[in-house]
Amino acid sequence: MTERLLTADQVAQLLQVKRSWVYAETRAGRIPHVRLGRYVRYRLDAIEVWVHEIEDGVPPAAAGRHRGENGSARA
Repeated sequence: MTERLLTADQVAQLLQVKRSWVYAETRAGRIPHVRLGRYVRYRLDAIEVWVHEIEDGVPPAAAGRHRGENGSARA
């Protein structure tokens, strides 16, 4: 893994939304994430793909193909 993982604060800044929104989307399993014990991190490339899928109108079930069983993004 050569890509740095992002925090919720960094994702919020990237998407220009509130940190609480990022956490809510994470809890709902709608945003790709990696759970590391009690910590949650986000891969930049997974976030970018997710945004492009939203722009392209890909249904949530199809977008879920990038996520593991627990809703986290696969590395």
